Amino acid sequence: MLYTWSFFIALAVFLIGIIYRIIGYFRLNIGPDRVEFTTADRIKAFLSSLFGILVSPVQMFNLFKTVILNVVFQVPLMRQDPLKWFMHICIYWGFFGLLFFHALEGYVSEVIFSDYQSTLTPFLALRNMAGVMVMAGVGIAVYRRKTNFRLKQISKHHDYLAIVLLAVIMISGFGLEAAKIISSGVFYDMVDEYGAMDDDEELPALKAVWQEEFNVHFPGETIPVTPELMEEGWLVNEDNCAACHSNPRWAFVSYPVSIAMTPVAGFFNRNRLDLLLLNIHFLSCFLGLAYLPFSKFRHILTTPISLIISGLAGQQIKRDENKATRRVFDLSACIQCGTCTSYCAVGPLFEIFNNQWVFPSERVIRIREWAWGRAMDKESRDAFSQGSFLCTMCNKCSQVCTAGMNLQDIWKETRAQLAEAFLPDPVIRIRELCEKHQSEKAGVKTPVVLKPGKNPVVQSLKKSFQAATFSNCYTCLTCTNSCPVVGVTGETREFGSAPHQVIHALVLGQAELAKDASIVWNCLTCYKCQENCPQGVRITDIFYQLKNIVHHQEFGI
Repeated sequence: MLYTWSFFIALAVFLIGIIYRIIGYFRLNIGPDRVEFTTADRIKAFLSSLFGILVSPVQMFNLFKTVILNVVFQVPLMRQDPLKWFMHICIYWGFFGLLFFHALEGYVSEVIFSDYQSTLTPFLALRNMAGVMVMAGVGIAVYRRKTNFRLKQISKHHDYLAIVLLAVIMISGFGLEAAKIISSGVFYDMVDEYGAMDDDEELPALKAVWQEEFNVHFPGETIPVTPELMEEGWLVNEDNCAACHSNPRWAFVSYPVSIAMTPVAGFFNRNRLDLLLLNIHFLSCFLGLAYLPFSKFRHILTTPISLIISGLAGQQIKRDENKATRRVFDLSACIQCGTCTSYCAVGPLFEIFNNQWVFPSERVIRIREWAWGRAMDKESRDAFSQGSFLCTMCNKCSQVCTAGMNLQDIWKETRAQLAEAFLPDPVIRIRELCEKHQSEKAGVKTPVVLKPGKNPVVQSLKKSFQAATFSNCYTCLTCTNSCPVVGVTGETREFGSAPHQVIHALVLGQAELAKDASIVWNCLTCYKCQENCPQGVRITDIFYQLKNIVHHQEFGI
């Protein structure tokens, strides 16, 4: 009763979660809603594209090749990192081997193999092999998260929860099989259900064989073992048990575990702890089933699909409806392996800003939560905006993503959404703030006063090798004449619209005027002014440092 009810409850939660996710993939959107697509439009576009693949021989060949190379053998990952590839292969093949040929044995193994019994060879060995593969993969995953510097920085409690739950399922499975091997209760249940023998003569002989060769323990019973009794026992075993039970030594992990349990075999058998382990095992499996749609476990289903999409279309999906659907789906395909973070060019900035959203793997999590309706407070939004705009859009993360995600597209649309939410690039936000300050000062005719003493901003510039060169300027206007921004605007009358004005302000100690200058924030960083300066003034580098100073003042970092 417990098994039946818990299974159907877990299955119902799983199906509700999967349906909820699928609806979300076609309903939610990443980025600004420039074009409205209904859920029906996106489903129709998806089915149309799927039909186009199914009727195209070339596309079907590419689909088959992608499934074999990218999903089954994960060749791109093998080329990238052999250890990580081995970890994924162990967990992937081991997990699906246990799922299809053990958990679903009534629907798969019994259909494929006419003589299938879970207690026969080679199925005993294959089941143990699959379990060992999963445990090896889990061990490598823990090792990598403990030793890899970047992975240690991004690992969260839910990452270890997933690993622990998988380990509990595997360990309880091995423990359950070992407990069944030594259990006299399991032996008697088997005899009562399937045996057809004389209890007075044949049963003692069979018990002697199973005690000596199968490692079954009969607490409180003394079974005499003689050559004649063993010979008779093997005949009884051949007639009644051999068709369904091989020697458990083929379970090369569970059998040694059963030997290790020998000192407590009596306690186990008297209290039928094999039934307790059975409950722990199937309840942990059902918990994993129910938890799957709402945890990182769902990538077991979504990542293969993402890899297929990437193998067929790469980053070149044509229809906007399918692009919108893929963005949301890709977020669920992320396995949070940290590969993108390990290769991220701006990842080291975490040590400066202490902002977790500098890491692409962390931004994926936050964008996914954002898409599914979890709002951010103002402080978090500012930090997330900073992390998003620090990204250089180099596309390296998409190229190395083990799940085949188009991260570049997600970053682009997220930035556009942040801009619409009045959280654009921090440099743009500061530029708008400077323009606001300028507009507030408009009409004020107070002359500029040269303040005596040391200006802290100017002093900090003088400590920099690049910025200290501003004192070499003699206002020849070469920088202004070569500036493309000035060439487009044609404006040099208003202070701050030309590079030489900013440098001259610094020479006069007017740091506040220099920081608010529009040219500092409109600069294209083409370096033409700096390359043409006859005095070697590092104009563009000075602009960078001014922006850094203002950024620190505004955001505290």
